[in-house]
Amino acid sequence: MAKTLKITAFVLFAAFFAANVSARDFGKPDKIVLEAKTGSVMTSTGGQYEAAGVGKLLVDGESMMLGDSSKATVVYYYLDDEGKVDHKCVEKYDGANTYVIDDSCKVVAWLPSGRASAGIIIGAGLVGAAILSGMDDAPVGPISVGPNGEIRHF
Repeated sequence: MAKTLKITAFVLFAAFFAANVSARDFGKPDKIVLEAKTGSVMTSTGGQYEAAGVGKLLVDGESMMLGDSSKATVVYYYLDDEGKVDHKCVEKYDGANTYVIDDSCKVVAWLPSGRASAGIIIGAGLVGAAILSGMDDAPVGPISVGPNGEIRHF
């Protein structure tokens, strides 16, 4: 019974997760923001590079230059029809380099909002509970008899 529950919970969660991930093509983001930085972060839209502060709105095609040991977190915001944040996509940049900001986020973490996040949390809890409830179902018995007649267990 517990094994069936585990398999059912896993299949349901996998189906939900696959549908959730496959539906992640939101098109172009409504805004792109430099959310966090450490060290030297500079941006340019074709002219000279200027220091960029946290909260700076970035545009498609803008260059972002990081100095030695610098880090930056760029968040792509997708808004609903009412202008509220529907989803966010996070990209992290690390180390000295020049990066071009484009309108396609390479997913480091999708952060859904509202009912979707509650569904993910509840689904993960159900899968975890199903796995934990069935952990002691397998009987522990002798696996084999060794060359000296000892019974070996895993």
